[in-house]
Order: sequence, then C-alpha cells, then structure tokens
Amino acid sequence: MAFKTLRLSDRVSLIQETGVASFMRCNIWHVRGRDCDLVIDTGMGLSPLKDWLLSETDRPIKAIVTHCHFDHSGGLHEFDCRLGHPAEAHVLAAPGNDAVVYAGAWTKIEIVDPRVHPDFDPATFRITPAPLTGYLDEGDVLDLGDCAFQILHTPGHSPGSISLWDPKAKTVFSGDALYDGDLLDSLYHSDPATLRRTLARLQSLGAEVFHGGHYPSFGKARMTELVEAYSRGENTLVDVIAWYHDMRRQTPDIYADQDWSSVHRA
Repeated sequence: MAFKTLRLSDRVSLIQETGVASFMRCNIWHVRGRDCDLVIDTGMGLSPLKDWLLSETDRPIKAIVTHCHFDHSGGLHEFDCRLGHPAEAHVLAAPGNDAVVYAGAWTKIEIVDPRVHPDFDPATFRITPAPLTGYLDEGDVLDLGDCAFQILHTPGHSPGSISLWDPKAKTVFSGDALYDGDLLDSLYHSDPATLRRTLARLQSLGAEVFHGGHYPSFGKARMTELVEAYSRGENTLVDVIAWYHDMRRQTPDIYADQDWSSVHRA
C-alpha cells in the first residue's frame, strides 16, 4: 500500500506516504469541499498520489504546495492545478536537488525503506518538474464552496512558505513554518529572524487547531510552547546527522506507521 489515509473529520484527512521515515514523512492533507478538494503538500512522489486521491473523491482537485522542498513537492507534477507562492515558482519549474534541499546530509540519512521502495536510489533521486499553474500569495482566498481559506505568506523556513487559515473553523495548515518538532531555519534560503516574525503572527491568529507539515496536529497551548521554545533558541534542527541518530534511538523502527490522526487541543 503506497499510502495510508487517516480521517480526522468529515472535511479533513491525513494521507501518509508509506515507506518514508516517520520523522521525515510529510503530512499530506486532503481537504474536502462542496465544489472542489484540496491536497496540501504532496510528499516525495515515490508512488502516484493522484490515483490514490481519485479513489477517495470525484471532485476536482487543487494541489497546493506550502513550499518547494523535496519532501513536500515530489508529487505536485501529477496534478493539473498546481498552486504555490511565486517566490519559489522557479525552483518547482526546475527542481535541482540543491534547490529542493535534497543535498548534503539529507542524502546521507536513511529516509526511504528499501523493503517498500526497493528501486529508490538516493544517488539518483530527483523531483519531477512541476511548473505552477497559478500563484498563491498573502490575501488570496481559496473558496471550496462551503468553506474558504485565507492564504498567509509565512516565510522564514523558506522564502515562499505559505499557510492556509480558516478563521471560521479556527484551523491553520502551517506547512513547515510550524509543526510539533525541531524547526529547521538553517537551510540556504532560511532566515531565523523572519521565522520568528512568522511564528509570532501564527500565534496571534487565534487558531485552535494547527495541522503542520510533519508530526501530529496540535492545539493552542502546544503552539504557545513551541513558539516560546523557539524564541529561547530551543527546538531547532542544527545537525542533521546527529538529529537522525537521535531519532533512530527514539524510534527503533523508523518506518513504522504511526497513528497521528488525533488532534491534540491542549
């Protein structure tokens, strides 16, 4: 089974790309609407994501990429409607490995389970080009017919990072700007000062549910803890190799499926 779907509510499902290390696996979000559906981020592209989604919906699908990194944009090319921020359009159109940060230490850690993906070769892995068919930027609105998301430009992790904010449901899809784990602000196009401003903005939204780019969803109290820890210089990913070995110690079977379907509101 290439993917696993965990249904969080009538509207939102989490799709997990199987065979990818649990602490690297991108959260692929499927949001159902009256007129169309959204898929928010698309994983590494190791298996056909569009086919999986079409088995679960008959509505048109808009594919959203919160940012251009390899673990989020690998399946974007499969979709006819591909939306993201203009600051990273050039990377998605010509996704060299350095540009999508599949380089250096990231190629030295065991991200993919060879039992599930025996043909995966870290030396030859490439993201398929996925030129955007439209842009999303601050102030834009994505209307699904029975709900609508405001687009927030939330840079810092990358210059074109975006989040999707539903003020009616008090829910935000925050990509890698904020998730319940060590945040990454040391990439070639990251900026810690900008990320601090982004986190302060996310904290001020009044959101009650955060669906991040990795790890389980969480609520307002946990969001405050994460933002305050970052402001103290904590919960940042500095050394990829050391982080990887630490994760291996914590999770002996790094490829095991984890049930992250519950939303922790505390």
